[in-house]
Amino acid sequence: MERQFPIGRFGYRSLETDLTPFIQRLKSFPQRLSTAWDACSSELRDAPYREGGWTRRTVVHHVADSHLNMYVRIKLALTEDEPTVKPYDENAWATLPDGPVELSLQLIAAVHGRVVPLLKSLNDSELDRRYDHPELLRTVPIREVVQMYAWHGDHHLAHIQLPSL
Repeated sequence: MERQFPIGRFGYRSLETDLTPFIQRLKSFPQRLSTAWDACSSELRDAPYREGGWTRRTVVHHVADSHLNMYVRIKLALTEDEPTVKPYDENAWATLPDGPVELSLQLIAAVHGRVVPLLKSLNDSELDRRYDHPELLRTVPIREVVQMYAWHGDHHLAHIQLPSL
């Protein structure tokens, strides 16, 4: 099993017109993550999921950081003309003390509770709105963001569910 990308790498389906399955994955993600965390043994929670990787606890905090940034970036793309978003150093953020993992799980549930209804309300023109991502050196449409974060959640959920090394 490939521990770094257990569900494979992200692949954008630019011709994908129906985002419903991706939005559904975003909707169900907080509960699926919470269930996986509850099932994760205490000795695995602070163990890396792969050699040189983050701990499962750090993964949960990372998802909270990342998905909060996703939400803000979507709102910026909807309210400004191709805004430039600020990248952040995920590894540096991951080393910061983030408090109890339960707060990150609550934050993920709150972010998804807000972003899912927003995404469901968007028309094709709004889903085509973009933000400029300096690290990627291109603009990113909201419809790609939806697919990418559905994958991102499932990607890290798989890390939580991996057996010990």
